[in-house]
Amino acid sequence: MTNCRTVLALLFLQFASFAGVPANAETIGFSEAVNQFAVGCGADIAKYCKTANLGGGRLQQCLSQNKAGVSARCVATIRGLDTLIAKRAAARAAVASVCDADIKRLCAGVQAGDGNLMECFYAAKQNMSPQCRQTVEDAGYEVRLAPSQATSQVALDPNQLVSSLQGVDAAASGISAAGLRQLVAAGMRDPSRVNRVNREPLTDRLNNLAQFTIAIQFDFGSARIRPDSFKAVGLMADALNHPYLQGYRFIIVGHTDAVGSRETNLKLSEQRANAVREALINPFQINPARLEAVGFGEEQLLNRAHPEAAENRRVQLINIGK
Repeated sequence: MTNCRTVLALLFLQFASFAGVPANAETIGFSEAVNQFAVGCGADIAKYCKTANLGGGRLQQCLSQNKAGVSARCVATIRGLDTLIAKRAAARAAVASVCDADIKRLCAGVQAGDGNLMECFYAAKQNMSPQCRQTVEDAGYEVRLAPSQATSQVALDPNQLVSSLQGVDAAASGISAAGLRQLVAAGMRDPSRVNRVNREPLTDRLNNLAQFTIAIQFDFGSARIRPDSFKAVGLMADALNHPYLQGYRFIIVGHTDAVGSRETNLKLSEQRANAVREALINPFQINPARLEAVGFGEEQLLNRAHPEAAENRRVQLINIGK
């Protein structure tokens, strides 16, 4: 059962770790936790770290370097977020140990690997022992996915969010980041695509893949994720941590509108897709091997009739299989 320590890699977040929050509050996810960080440190970020990005630990490092001037509220919020992330990491081993007997009882015969045990165990959660059920709750299985109009460009309830990423089929066969980059490069050279209005999409295959589209706000002309979009990135992390999506790989595709040059937009979209990938890896602890990033620039407009429309600026999270 050594594989359980890998497949049972869900961690836990609890409100109790944040200053001033009751100890008996419900388990929360990355989305809510990082939103509290954005709110609690918003003024300090604007004052000291307005060019630092969320990914790679850069924002936390910047705030730490300016700790003498950072507000007490922000310091407490950072401490809480750090504690939450550390507790989730520590919970990996605890879940495997506490629930080992339940896994053997409920998922005997299930082939290990690629999240199969995770899916079985999650589906059987109502039959868990009380100790295991509590540990599973603390470990984040029950984190509520809560997309909203503020973060998602398509209306998704929690179940739809996961199911929209689950339906992997033959359409994903052969899809790779390298292949998509080649497709974009060829499209940029195609003289029939010079006109931006009603430009044909590069490919219809992406629309047939398991995915969701989310609105992430960046600074103008920059790949810096704005604090009011930290929650949106956290929502992606919560979805990727869901039991049914363990073992799957994803491509993050960045899109821009058609303001500015095509070359600049392509470069910017690549930088933005990579910024989202970096944030999902750190601080949100998604395995880097599960994520690739590609920029499409303005080559696959959502509103083809209005190339400069805001809805063309978006990020897709696409499931490309195991």
